[in-house]
Amino acid sequence: MKKTILWVGLSVVCLSPASAQSQTLASERRAFEAASIRPHPANGGPIRVLKGVDAGGIQYRSVTLLDCIIAAYGLPRYQISGGPSWLGSDRYDITATSAAAPKAQLMLMLQTLLEDRFQLKIHRETKDLPVYALVVGRNGLKMKPGKDGGATAIGGDGHLIDSRGITMKFLADVLTQITQGSGRPILDMTGLDGVFDITVDFASDDLNGNNISDPDIFAAVQSLGLKLEPRKTAFEILVIDHAEKPSEN
Repeated sequence: MKKTILWVGLSVVCLSPASAQSQTLASERRAFEAASIRPHPANGGPIRVLKGVDAGGIQYRSVTLLDCIIAAYGLPRYQISGGPSWLGSDRYDITATSAAAPKAQLMLMLQTLLEDRFQLKIHRETKDLPVYALVVGRNGLKMKPGKDGGATAIGGDGHLIDSRGITMKFLADVLTQITQGSGRPILDMTGLDGVFDITVDFASDDLNGNNISDPDIFAAVQSLGLKLEPRKTAFEILVIDHAEKPSEN
């Protein structure tokens, strides 16, 4: 099977909750000037999700309600719980316009849109979740220091990961992306600063994690002088109490 190559720039991966700027803007929350939500036409072909955000609004194609919640609230999938069976399957095209506004404000406006059109109701709670802690192995590191400004290729040239100049946090995020089928996020707990050049010679034809077993990932991480330890960590969870299919435009 032909492998997919995904280039991930160091500046684009962010799994943290909504920023302080978003919280500051919460008191200024307003609605989009105009918004259209329509079912995405099913054509039987591959799913291509497009997400466009600029100062004048948002333009999403083939997104699910789950996609929108992840974007609007700035949370990764593992910090979202509950919801209807169609949360991550029904796809929509969404266009919403606004006067010029920063992205943080647009995401607050998206929250309002989801509440109005999907009747979304949520609450937050703290919960212990199973994770894998990425730590330094007993025999020490087997990675070379790198230079800032690198990038990562996933599934290219026969390697699971081929990277230059990445942090341990970024490596943990990439491993979480590769193994998303396991349901356990991987968190950097190495305590290592700086960046490293990393090549993992384990190839997979399925980059969604469905065919990657835990023993394979454990061995791949150990080849770097690292280790994955199962633990539980407290996270703030966004719980979906209610959602309906969107109202007509």
